[in-house]
Amino acid sequence: MPFDLASPQAYPAPEFLELLKAEVHHQNARLEHPFVRLLFDGELSLDQVRGWAKQDYALKRCPTWWNAGRLLNSPDLATQRQVVHSLVEELGEEGGGHTEMYLRFGRALGLSEEEMEGAPLLPGTVLAVDELMAINRDRPAVEALASGSVAGEAINVEFCTRFVTANDRVYHIDADGMEWFAEHIVADAAHSSLGERLVLEQATTKEVQNRVWDAVVRSKAAYWVFFEGLHQAYGLGDPAAYPHYGRGRDLPAHYPFAPG
Repeated sequence: MPFDLASPQAYPAPEFLELLKAEVHHQNARLEHPFVRLLFDGELSLDQVRGWAKQDYALKRCPTWWNAGRLLNSPDLATQRQVVHSLVEELGEEGGGHTEMYLRFGRALGLSEEEMEGAPLLPGTVLAVDELMAINRDRPAVEALASGSVAGEAINVEFCTRFVTANDRVYHIDADGMEWFAEHIVADAAHSSLGERLVLEQATTKEVQNRVWDAVVRSKAAYWVFFEGLHQAYGLGDPAAYPHYGRGRDLPAHYPFAPG
């Protein structure tokens, strides 16, 4: 039975969670988009993988900010403590945080930190970053965590598992460079449970269920736009023919934050 946005009747919370998890997997760009399928099948060149890594880094540098936004919008001490745990894990010790792990992925591909940090962004990347920042900054924690944990980290496990398999078979990026993906196969299996717990506890009225559903659908749409931009620019076309927006030139120097 599909979820009915128009119905005034709330679903039992466990039933709503199962509907939400089914929606997360339905036509999910990070599992089904043509560009992602090429990646999993080992059919992208290393130049195309480098293009993806530079665009993807614009998203991978954001989870510390996303968790900070969730913390501000957490309704109780127990949720705050669990969000803080995720935030501290993302930050890590110097050299061991998740952002630094992803920079090592870039380095294993031959990309310097400056190339990763300063990469001009495709339109789809800008739109995806902006939408995901807004969900985590401006919406209640149950909505943000449904988007980021139920729809985000749960899919990370599948995405990373498939990419690690493709790397072992085709790309042969060294283990140090693949640490981000290996780490998230393990870590995100646990993180998704926080979002599920909050949905079960707080998504008990139809109004909240509709808002949670909306947050999940918007996060899915953001990733589809992101990968569509990659596919058009790096998979099908000439990257130079597509607009790329640079920080400090077209975007604020501290993007994704607006100038003060």
